[in-house]
Amino acid sequence: MTRRALVATTIPLTAHKFYGELIDELRGRGFEVHLVTSDGPEIPRLRQRVDAVHVVEMSRTISLSADARSLVRWVRTLRRVRPQLVLAGTPKAGLLGMIAARLVGVPSRAYLLQGLRLEGTTGATRRVLGLMERIASWCSRRVIAVSPSLARVYQDAGLNAGRPVVVGHHGGSHGVDSAFFTPRPRDAATLTRFGLDPSLPVVLFVGRLTADKGPHTLVAAMRMLRQRGVPVQLLVVGAQDEGDSQRLLDQLRSESDSVRVLDHVDDVRPCYAASDVLVLPTLREGLPNVVLEAGAMGVPSVTTTATGAVDSVVHEQTGLLVPPEDPSALADALGRLLTDTELRDRLGAAARERVVRDFQPADVAAAIVTYALL
Repeated sequence: MTRRALVATTIPLTAHKFYGELIDELRGRGFEVHLVTSDGPEIPRLRQRVDAVHVVEMSRTISLSADARSLVRWVRTLRRVRPQLVLAGTPKAGLLGMIAARLVGVPSRAYLLQGLRLEGTTGATRRVLGLMERIASWCSRRVIAVSPSLARVYQDAGLNAGRPVVVGHHGGSHGVDSAFFTPRPRDAATLTRFGLDPSLPVVLFVGRLTADKGPHTLVAAMRMLRQRGVPVQLLVVGAQDEGDSQRLLDQLRSESDSVRVLDHVDDVRPCYAASDVLVLPTLREGLPNVVLEAGAMGVPSVTTTATGAVDSVVHEQTGLLVPPEDPSALADALGRLLTDTELRDRLGAAARERVVRDFQPADVAAAIVTYALL
């Protein structure tokens, strides 16, 4: 009998970027691997990676009518494929996938918890998002969280609906390839190409420029550093397509004429190599991959004690942690690393050592699949 595993994510970009190791691990264990996701440009490449792709449109926002239609398609797909395992991540695919898998009677059902959208929300929105998490958990057999702090917050809030919450290996959904992300010399030509001064230190921000990532705190911290006379340049890398992105960019640029912005890069490694410190003043995370990638390249990070982020750095060993929404603490931490080369190098070296030891992709994927099959 052919053993089939079905992996699901709301949009195909997530599967393309982050689920390769999980797919390889499942195939290595003898499973025929199917993928359920919405339509997108990554579908042709994904069809080359898995045995079959089933396109089920899933709205990332809450829509009862659209979600009901998606659930019907989910149930039909599962009845046709008849998998022994459904492993679903991201909020909407996790919810619909777990409900459908329970309705159809799939024996192994695992919800891959990669973040908590309800953090930072209030009122009716928070209650609805909490209910969605409880339903997804109740329909699963276990919840696999990508970081210890996320697992604790989830359980403490009762969102797991009595289901066990576990963390695969040391956390993460796919780990970091430390042979790909490896230290390289600071290159003056690359800095010049980015419009940066090779003689001045560089702080790097990688990610969507939106409120959840804490840019307001970064704006205030950059102002404080300028007032203190600390020389610094800021390189912002990532999509600026959120509703508040342009306004936040304008605020950052108003604090310094040394802000450079790259909307999209195919290879982010030159950006890490051009930087002295990574900054992520986030308000919530699952487990921030950018911190681990920077660490693999020997770049220390300053991030926050928010859920998920707190697990990405060992304070004073691989980087520095500050409270969320505390610009003074953020400025102090950035100032320390920008002005203390010895500390920066020591933390960067330890960060790489930790990533190599604890976040190898094969180890992370093996732990997740093992828990999913219990």
